[in-house]
Amino acid sequence: MRFSVLGPLQVLSLGRPVALGGPKQQLLLALLLARAGAVVSIPQIVDTLWPSRPPRTVLAQIHSRVSSLRHILGAGAIETFPTGYSLTPPPGTLDAAVFEEEVGRAVALRASGRHGEAAALLRTGLGRWRGQSAFQHLEGEPFEREAGRLEELRLLALAHRIEADLETRDAAELVPELAGLVAAHPTHERLHHHLMLALDRSGRRGDALNVYLGLRRRLAAELGTDPAADVQHLYQTLLSADRAAPAAGRRPWRAPSAAVAAGPDRKGPAGRYANQLPPDIPDFVGRSRERRLVVDALMSGSAAPVGTAARAVIVSGMTGVGKSALAVHAAHLTRDRFPDGQLYVDASAVPRTEEGLRSVLGRLLHGLGVPEDQQPTSWALRQDVYRSLVASRRVLVLIDNVTEADDLRVILPTGGGSAVCVTTQVSALAVDGAARVPLEVLGADESRALLLSGLRAERFAGQGRHLDEVLAVCGGLPAALRAVGHLLAARPHWSLERVASSLAAVRNPARRLGPPGRGLADAFDEACGRLTEEHRRALSTLAAFEVERLTPATAGVLLGCSRAAAAALLDELTDRNLLRPVPGGRPGEWVYAMHGLLRAHLHAMLPDSEYLTVFARASREAPYLVRRSPKRHRGLPEGLLAVACAPE
Repeated sequence: MRFSVLGPLQVLSLGRPVALGGPKQQLLLALLLARAGAVVSIPQIVDTLWPSRPPRTVLAQIHSRVSSLRHILGAGAIETFPTGYSLTPPPGTLDAAVFEEEVGRAVALRASGRHGEAAALLRTGLGRWRGQSAFQHLEGEPFEREAGRLEELRLLALAHRIEADLETRDAAELVPELAGLVAAHPTHERLHHHLMLALDRSGRRGDALNVYLGLRRRLAAELGTDPAADVQHLYQTLLSADRAAPAAGRRPWRAPSAAVAAGPDRKGPAGRYANQLPPDIPDFVGRSRERRLVVDALMSGSAAPVGTAARAVIVSGMTGVGKSALAVHAAHLTRDRFPDGQLYVDASAVPRTEEGLRSVLGRLLHGLGVPEDQQPTSWALRQDVYRSLVASRRVLVLIDNVTEADDLRVILPTGGGSAVCVTTQVSALAVDGAARVPLEVLGADESRALLLSGLRAERFAGQGRHLDEVLAVCGGLPAALRAVGHLLAARPHWSLERVASSLAAVRNPARRLGPPGRGLADAFDEACGRLTEEHRRALSTLAAFEVERLTPATAGVLLGCSRAAAAALLDELTDRNLLRPVPGGRPGEWVYAMHGLLRAHLHAMLPDSEYLTVFARASREAPYLVRRSPKRHRGLPEGLLAVACAPE
């Protein structure tokens, strides 16, 4: 089955349209696809299908239509949850998700200078659109919101395709298309920028200047603002008599450096269009739902009126789950919405001292066009200048690896035109009004796609069992899957069977996943190193036995404390994403799980003396736990065991 929403709703099977039933049933399917991967609540279904007056038999009708859709799409297509229903199309089967992935890959290709490939990929993606809008002819707030988001993404893809074409084609060929796009989107600054550039490179400088003047009048009249910094700089460049006109075939104009920039900016010092973002991942895989949530939050922030608070989104999750990769990918997808710059801070590399604050603010100010010799010396004054500059600009700030709220307060942008994206391992981290996007490990399909990304499929034919063994060790953790993929790419003579055997032969597979000093085990050590001594010892103790589901009672036995104290520790470790809550065996019961790779690493690092203490306590109070032990005690001297297990 293939689902198409980039136009009127359509489902294809073997290339032929599938009959979807009556209007209400089609509306229900469209709603599930608009929220693909998320649970659509019963009240939202009711509001969408019966916006005015639902019938008395509404629940029975919903159930009947879900059953009919399952009959059409497959019994397992739609999942039932306590609060509603969810449809997660397999990778590559929903045209909107495929389009998003193609745009992301094209942006990464452009960043690496492969403009021709990027343009071709964007043409393919834009060719998936079959109508004037997504979810065409469907009414309702969920469809309008998703259609608006996808339209913004289409314009972004179009702008990138034109930029790539300006790198490789005659600019005059692009003028008619750009003129039509500007007429259809009279306040879209990026399209005006491209039209000005194409006109100038076609020998029509006067027309290019008129395009800018028209844009400036419309923005002032309709929005009360000036054109973006890069558009103003291009205008100033075209006006300057001592600059040579851009010749045909030359690379597109880029704003000058801060030291030589002369064009006006948004009420701040002249400066160039700053992009401090780390490189994107060309083969970003999966996370369609989470990526949509992050992009939505950032793009809403860029459209907010000046004078209100900047929009914020927090991406949280355990070490190695791909927080930074998703945040950087989403930032690249939305960077055209922030023409005054994209700033980046790695909070883990900033000392929590006045000198650390001074240094990071200096880097941000430099990105905003303030030379070092013009910056105040104290961090407090630098903060004042920074906030003044970003208040009237549209800036994206990505703050990576945050562990404390104090890491944020100094560098949060002000002004409704900006947005901030925060990645953190701490779920409890608070930013007022922030959207939250928690990341879990990947599912089976996405894990398989990530591990084999960039590798020839025929190389692993007939190795399905060994692939499953490797995936089981990785446990859906993107960092582990990437490490295995890199290993296979670097060692083409290795089979999946050899990888599986290599990981199974060691007590601590995390040590094999990644290069020394930068591998998964090092990342685990760094995450645990941020804990207090009490929490660090507690986490290591909980890894002494292979307990897949930790209850407060079990944790109390291992830790040698009361059930209440154990429950508090479990929650605090969960807030750090070192444990995760999972449903227990009884209604309303929650227990706690530790990722297998983290547990194996902590167990391997647990000193014998501490292990024996836990072993002895469990032997006396919960012998069933000892039976789940990885038999470590069998390798210890019998004398130590006898002393440890002696009655108290």
